[in-house]
Amino acid sequence: MTAMPSRRQLIAAGLAAIATPAFAASGAAYRAALEAAYGGPIDPAVAHADALAAARAAQARADVLLRGRGLSTGSVAERLRALQADPRFLYPDTEAGRDQAVAEMNARVAALRPRLQHAFGDLPLGEGRALRMSPADVAAGKGGYREAPADRPGAYYVDLRNIRARPAWTLTTVAFHEVIPGHLTQLPLQAAAHPPAERVKAAAAYFESWAIYAEQLCADLGAYAADPLGEIGYLQWRLFRLARIVVDTGLGAMGWNHDRAIAAVRDLQGFDAAFITIEADVDRIAVTPGKYAAEGLGALALAHWRPKDQARWPAFHRAVLIDGPWPFGELERRLQA
Repeated sequence: MTAMPSRRQLIAAGLAAIATPAFAASGAAYRAALEAAYGGPIDPAVAHADALAAARAAQARADVLLRGRGLSTGSVAERLRALQADPRFLYPDTEAGRDQAVAEMNARVAALRPRLQHAFGDLPLGEGRALRMSPADVAAGKGGYREAPADRPGAYYVDLRNIRARPAWTLTTVAFHEVIPGHLTQLPLQAAAHPPAERVKAAAAYFESWAIYAEQLCADLGAYAADPLGEIGYLQWRLFRLARIVVDTGLGAMGWNHDRAIAAVRDLQGFDAAFITIEADVDRIAVTPGKYAAEGLGALALAHWRPKDQARWPAFHRAVLIDGPWPFGELERRLQA
């Protein structure tokens, strides 16, 4: 097996790619856009290398799990595509199939809640839940959306219109991201904090960064200890998030073209996300430079800043969540203080 390049080698290659005059002006503009989206200083080449290294680590773990299921031929991306098409793990395209999908998402959140309490202490987790969309929403082609009202439990309405494209093993991570401890934990705490609107605007990446971090937190708490298929789903979503960083920085600072970006995403995450094709996602990244990289980098930063001692996790999560969103440069300073 060919040895993976070290992080130092990847960074050196990235710096070499952007050291030419042809990329100097655009590279500076991209770095400014990325730092504005993140809310703090970021070196695009280092960010690119870090995300690529994390993606390779996720693929290495997925390789082990896929081999455990007898999928040993082809790249990790090819085997993910094969697993996605396996009818054994697809819900029926029926009302009962959609009810089952939502029930299983809620059951996984409920099962993890005791371990989440140890990670959050007395910080309210919320009572959010996944729900099916109304027939009117489905007929209108509405995508998944959430409600976080103050007077009743929040809800995430799952887009299951094309349920055969959403294998069961992909939906647990969606529940953690969208419901608890993701958006429907963070949003009520933000509402209660009443942060100033200008800070919320400056911290635009924080909202999605928290929910991406919540995916990793659940994995770190053992959500998939007895569920290798669910862990594959978590890793595929992680590869989706990391591929966005790789492509955003690749297009903005490394001189990548559109075709190279699409190929990189396909090689990393394997198949389309449920709500957007790989091609459309690359298009969206290209017209909003820095945005999607900042969201993923914020999640990586939260995981990096979190204390190794789990006894300190409740205090850490309180410091991150209780006052509402912060730009990540300011949040880092607050956590250090």
